[in-house]
Amino acid sequence: MIDICTVVFEQELPILKIQAQSINNYCRNIGIRNIYVVLNDYETLAEKIDPAWWGDLASSVLVVPRTAFSSAWIANGWVSQQILKLLTASISYNVYTMVLDAKTIFVRPLEISKLVNEQGQLTVGQLDIFDVFKPSKNIVDQLFDINMTKQAGPGGVPFFFHNDTVRFMIADTTIKTHESFPTWFQRQGMLTEFMLYSGFCQYKYGHLDHFYTKQNTLGGVVNVCHSEVDQFDKKLELMRDKNALTVSIHRNAWSKMLPEQKTAFKMLLIDRGHFAAWELE
Repeated sequence: MIDICTVVFEQELPILKIQAQSINNYCRNIGIRNIYVVLNDYETLAEKIDPAWWGDLASSVLVVPRTAFSSAWIANGWVSQQILKLLTASISYNVYTMVLDAKTIFVRPLEISKLVNEQGQLTVGQLDIFDVFKPSKNIVDQLFDINMTKQAGPGGVPFFFHNDTVRFMIADTTIKTHESFPTWFQRQGMLTEFMLYSGFCQYKYGHLDHFYTKQNTLGGVVNVCHSEVDQFDKKLELMRDKNALTVSIHRNAWSKMLPEQKTAFKMLLIDRGHFAAWELE
């Protein structure tokens, strides 16, 4: 039912290894066909990625250079990683693609029975559009001639694309813009992949309810961004909570954390069976 896409560059390889263990530990029963590890970096980085990191799922791992999708990539890695997530979903022949950042680590099982309800909806909820995403909303509204009202949850990664809908969106956008999809997307600047997709779902289906529940009952996504180091102790308690599904720490936050804070985070991951956390510096 669900493939996985994670986009990575060289600095993220140590945390990618932990993510791989977490997928093997907690995501083996979601109907994976392929795990796409997409390189937002130089092609030979593939030589440093070992499918054995994914344990029993090693045979599902496909390491894909970004040149497989396009020859035109801008220097802004934040933008290019977003388009790579959409393009990867477009080549998946599973029903959904779960997209992750390399730092996204599962800390409890992802269960299909809790992810998909009896109506076939993903239980990740829908979100109001925050002010920071208003520039993205404006682009989407103009492109599809809509007033976008909601974004699919849970608010960042893990995010679930319906693959056929992504393919429809790419085709429709290409027709509307008269431009290749990767080139057009990267020129927008403030557009995000999740906003574009959510807006297209509203444009095509009238609302998000066909694929996504209104409320998130799947679990918590606990992230420490680069400006939240002073909130780490509070965030750590949320990470330890049984409701937490994934945890992550931005690399710029990690570099500012105290040694004892890093140790506490590593011990949390090791307690969940992710022994590669010993290797984090």
